[in-house]
Amino acid sequence: MQRRQFLETLGWGGVAANAIPLSISDNKTNADKMVQTLTGPVSPNNFGTTLIHEHLLYGPIPAALRQQSVDIVLANLREAARVGIDTLMCLSPERDISLYEQIAAQSPVRLIVSTGNYIYNRSSPVLQNMSEDKMVARMERDLNEGIDGSKFRAAVIKATGQKSPLTDWEKMCFRAAGRVQKSTGVPVCTHAIYAPRDQFDILVAAGADPEKCYFSHTEAVFGWQGRNLQQQTAYLLHIAKLGGSMLFNNFGLYKDTPWDQLVHIIRTLCDNDCKHRVLISVDSAWEWIDGKAVIQHADRYPGDPARTYSYMMTEAVPALLRAGFSAADIKTFLVDNPRRMFGGNR
Repeated sequence: MQRRQFLETLGWGGVAANAIPLSISDNKTNADKMVQTLTGPVSPNNFGTTLIHEHLLYGPIPAALRQQSVDIVLANLREAARVGIDTLMCLSPERDISLYEQIAAQSPVRLIVSTGNYIYNRSSPVLQNMSEDKMVARMERDLNEGIDGSKFRAAVIKATGQKSPLTDWEKMCFRAAGRVQKSTGVPVCTHAIYAPRDQFDILVAAGADPEKCYFSHTEAVFGWQGRNLQQQTAYLLHIAKLGGSMLFNNFGLYKDTPWDQLVHIIRTLCDNDCKHRVLISVDSAWEWIDGKAVIQHADRYPGDPARTYSYMMTEAVPALLRAGFSAADIKTFLVDNPRRMFGGNR
């Protein structure tokens, strides 16, 4: 099945055929807002259908499995392109950039990479021991000059909080991210299962523009800290009203977020004039475990479709349509809001 046919089977109709770009374009229609990708600068107006929080490679790559790792990623990207994905952002802020160069050279999907930090115990000792000023210098170098001495530049900042309250190291990471957002203007994506409001406050106090910050995984019920559904929805709506955006990715992960609760949160944001604050992605990740390529969450959901990048179009979008969201709503989540987050036309 070809791309156009596939999108039309989802009920996108005219949206799929007309409003969502059906091929990657490099028309520089907004030259003052160009975004760095692994294949050169691109206007966010040409992002098309965008997965704004994903992972290409996750965890250490054994030396003997480097080519196989590239092959796995490329297979997933080709399938993503087939079902309608144009642009993908990798939120793994530490990586072997030479592997990414190989992937980008063959990818049918435009790729954007991040700088910043991930969870403390999955960060390198170098990053664990950096001062705030050195974190700022590293991120600015990745964004303005190149990653690890390469020609490839990051275009989004990752900031991660895995504790509540945030640890001193996490607070430092968020202050650094806020400072770099202020100096460069690029968006900040956070890992925010716990305490997204605390993250928001630190970023903004450090100078970040709330309109350029999006908070991921906030629908995960184990991070609600005693709040019920209504309280958590109000909590997230308040952040949205202050300018922050929410990234939802727990489609199919009903053990983390029951489906009716996920729908309730997204719908409430939409009903309260915050549709422009809703982003959706898969947060797909896989890693080598005992010599096997293991997709994240596959062990918890045996028999379910693999949560690779194409899951957004084959499973999540149809589920959202069945739940009553319109094709125009989904275009807003996947096309319009990522474009605006990176400075495209509003």
